[in-house]
Amino acid sequence: MTTETISLAPETPAITARPGPGRRRRLLAVAVVSGALTVLLSALMPLAPVSINDPTVTWPENASAPRSTMLALSAYRPFEMDARFGCATARAAQASGGVVFSTITPSAPARGLVVQAENGRLLVSGVATLDEPVPAGDCSYEIRGDRGGLSILRDGKEIGRSAIMPDVHVLATSITTLETADLSVRIRVDDQFSTSPSPFKIVLMVLLALCAATAFACLVLLDRRVSRESARFRWRLSLVDLVVPAIMILWLFLAPMSDDDGYYSAMAKNVPFEGYVGNYYQILNQGFTPFSWFYYFLAKWQVFGFAPVVLRIPALLFGLVTWFAARRYVSGKFSGVVLGAAFLAWWLPLDMGVRPEGVVTMCGMLTLLAVTAAVERGRLALLGAAVGVAGIGFFAHPTGFTTLAPLLAGLPFAWKLLTKDAGWRTVVARTLAVLSPGAIAMIMAFSDGTLRDFLYAQEIFKKMAGSDTWYTEFARWMFLLNQGDAMANYAKRAPVLVCVVALVWFVVLVTAARARRIDVPPRLALAGWSTLFAFFLLWLTPSKWTHHFGSLAGIGSVFIALMLLGSVPLVRELTSDRRMPVPVLLGGIVSVVAMLGLAGHGANLWPYSWHLGLPSTGVPPHVSVLKFDKPYWWLVLIVIVAVVLYRRGKGSLAPVIAIPVVIVLFFTANIAYLVGGFTIATARTLDTWSPWAANVQDPLAERCVAADAVEVATPQPLVSLPDRWFAIQTDPIATVVTGGPAPVTYEYANSDAKVLGTGKVTDNVDSTLRRTLVLPPAPAGATQVRLSGEGEFTPPAAQKYVRLREFLPREPAVAVAWQIAFLFPCQRQPRVQDGVIEPVSYAVQWGDTQALGLSDATWQPVRGALFGNVLTTHEVTALPARLRDSSRPYPIQVYRATPLYEAGRYTTTRDTQTRMGWEGVR
Repeated sequence: MTTETISLAPETPAITARPGPGRRRRLLAVAVVSGALTVLLSALMPLAPVSINDPTVTWPENASAPRSTMLALSAYRPFEMDARFGCATARAAQASGGVVFSTITPSAPARGLVVQAENGRLLVSGVATLDEPVPAGDCSYEIRGDRGGLSILRDGKEIGRSAIMPDVHVLATSITTLETADLSVRIRVDDQFSTSPSPFKIVLMVLLALCAATAFACLVLLDRRVSRESARFRWRLSLVDLVVPAIMILWLFLAPMSDDDGYYSAMAKNVPFEGYVGNYYQILNQGFTPFSWFYYFLAKWQVFGFAPVVLRIPALLFGLVTWFAARRYVSGKFSGVVLGAAFLAWWLPLDMGVRPEGVVTMCGMLTLLAVTAAVERGRLALLGAAVGVAGIGFFAHPTGFTTLAPLLAGLPFAWKLLTKDAGWRTVVARTLAVLSPGAIAMIMAFSDGTLRDFLYAQEIFKKMAGSDTWYTEFARWMFLLNQGDAMANYAKRAPVLVCVVALVWFVVLVTAARARRIDVPPRLALAGWSTLFAFFLLWLTPSKWTHHFGSLAGIGSVFIALMLLGSVPLVRELTSDRRMPVPVLLGGIVSVVAMLGLAGHGANLWPYSWHLGLPSTGVPPHVSVLKFDKPYWWLVLIVIVAVVLYRRGKGSLAPVIAIPVVIVLFFTANIAYLVGGFTIATARTLDTWSPWAANVQDPLAERCVAADAVEVATPQPLVSLPDRWFAIQTDPIATVVTGGPAPVTYEYANSDAKVLGTGKVTDNVDSTLRRTLVLPPAPAGATQVRLSGEGEFTPPAAQKYVRLREFLPREPAVAVAWQIAFLFPCQRQPRVQDGVIEPVSYAVQWGDTQALGLSDATWQPVRGALFGNVLTTHEVTALPARLRDSSRPYPIQVYRATPLYEAGRYTTTRDTQTRMGWEGVR
């Protein structure tokens, strides 16, 4: 289809061979050999051997004096387990509390393994069950297991079996001393994603890089063997080239969080400790091979700090490169203004953050530019560069599939370039050499990862979370059009929906041009088909969130700009300067105003944001009575612009020209509303606090961003008085409850014990979580308080509010919710290292209530969650929290978490296994 709408002849200079056929043949021979080796070695990269981390934990440290310890495995279940003890140990356990050993707290044995001695019997519960008398005299028990299951043996004879291995969150015992030191547990930790390249693979990568460089050098030399007209670079900096970057730099400070800033920055933060890019918060910390190089880069970037402004700088740089590449692609009168409006409208709401869409859109735009320049100038090296850049973007994230779109769209013309004046041997040499730069992407994708890493990660993900497929693409569009959802806000809708309408009319225009044998401007055609293919490739990605549309910001905005700039001349040529058919004109106007209204109907909401100071939060954008979601306002504007253009002599084309003018005005209005809204929000909160004001006032986060604004209540004991009364002053009073929702009755009295007020408090929650219930304010004259009730509650305590950054120590690990982790750069997240999760001491979570703060997927064992063990292995107390200088409740909860056992009371032995890329550990 595209081969008939783009003419290469006007753009491709004549190519004539120079003398020296012998040297040319040698170049082609080198290109064939190096290119073929590049392809072969690239295919070997995922299969090459790596060294796999194979840690083993042995416990107890002192077999004569065992001590319980925290040991939370990120894979939950061990790779292998071997536990041994004798009958004397079982009898010792019965005498000291009953627990021989357990891999989970005895109160919640379902997913773990608990071995107890009681009334002369050995009891095993959890994933395996056993109930038998402990034999008199000496005997030995062994519990051993691997991926094939778990066996319980007595004196070498199997007496119990389980098909599954137990979860390991602790290694606990009630025994404190043993005369016969025969209690031992050995656990091989499943840390298979932690790999490093073997010496063979390092050599392979060096050879691959050399072969790719040789093949690409051949392309450059082959390009020099033909004569061409020199390329003319006419673009000059204009005002728009200063305004657009200036707005992007301003947005670096004002932008709200993107959907996963906290999640992805936390993943990168843990890379130096675990040695690979893992899911971190859930899904058993499964690896991200081959889409991991971006997170390695982000981990390196974090050496400059964890402040939001600092972590966004790469996104800004990617955006600037994308902008100037787009400017190189689009030229003509008004091109800067039109492209600037389209680009900012797409890039600002979707690409300022630590998600990989920014680098994907940059690579997509550079690929489009390189393919176009290669075809126009007949440069094979540029075509090879396009392949290399597309490969880098492809392996940045699953949405990197979209970087292949320009290659697909330009394939017919690239093929003409590859086969021009060449026999099949030359075509093979050129093709292999053009593909060779893709080897750089293969090195980045599989430098320390393997095919098995990818397959194993997919197996885990599908089992625990499931993945979307091509036929669930409708979910992405449902999210985009879900009114009231932050994923569907007006700013995200605007460029995507306008692009969809533009694509429809692009296909109409191309079809009409083909029928009348009229050439479509080559760059418009290539950008149009690239954008269409990019949407198709996005369709194939395994998740369906709207922030993935950010991957199309470069290609998409270029297409929109060229469509707006080129549609009018194309319509003039198609109609031979006659009046456009009324039905077609009405169809264009109706489709545009309807889509603009639909785009403007998105609410002014942003993911996991408190919207502090932001005007018109939660409603579609509007300025007085002018509402963006009312199509009639856009229709009126088209009519006004058409009348003005008609009076300026544009004749029957006035309505046609008015449509792109109004779309540019729509984009400009969105940009002004977006940037202006957060500018106002910043100004309003300079004296209080907001993330955007904090970024402006403290860009390096020396005051810890949100930890400076959140206040947490710390309990202070009250003076005890007779009859269970407690003296109070002016501080809020609270009690901590545990268990069921039994109400607590409070009484306020004066100094003579005369009751001035009474009532009951409850949260209607049944949980082991220790919840803090704040009592209503005391009535005037009250000097003491008394509590009563049937449930479990603590004496009343005064609540002293302090800033979170003063309350949380710097060293202990803090479990910060992924939704807001980006705003807590000073809090050290728990490390996952050697497949073991570090115990947490505090938690800062996202939720409207104390119970909901711990209901996220990252706290659910069925999701393989990072904090899935905390509620059973820690004593967790919820502490009242509030946002400073605000009377409104915000969804933030603070907890103190005290581990039930000490950490690190075991010995870790680190071994490695070298395995081929399709093998796991044995």
